[in-house]
Amino acid sequence: MFDVIMVPVDGSEYSFKAVDVAVEIAQKFSSKIAAVHVLEEFSLNRYDSEEDSGDALLAKVTKKANDTGVEVVEHLLTADPLRDMNFIVNQTHADLVVIHAHGANNNRFVSFEENEVSDTQIGSVSERLLRTSNVPVLLVK
Repeated sequence: MFDVIMVPVDGSEYSFKAVDVAVEIAQKFSSKIAAVHVLEEFSLNRYDSEEDSGDALLAKVTKKANDTGVEVVEHLLTADPLRDMNFIVNQTHADLVVIHAHGANNNRFVSFEENEVSDTQIGSVSERLLRTSNVPVLLVK
């Protein structure tokens, strides 16, 4: 059913909850995981330090998945997560995206309806992906 499950990781505890869910689904469907970490295009941090931390995050995902017999393909990309997430989904050939509701930028929330309470608010990247993705998206809280 799902050949490739994409899971974006940003280092937040929420993204690793999404990894746990993605690994569990991958085990059940004999899927591969496309672990994605995006280095922001216009970061003020040094690129090599960002790259090293991204590699470390992806290695953590790979170890966790490999320990359960799930294969992982790591993707360390420079992009704008909000603008480019659908492109990334296409490039990884994902059949399913498992993404967290809140990530490293917890202050960037969007609500589906203007007067809803905070339980229904999700991160801007997750919200855009939910609205525009051509593949199923599983949102993990």
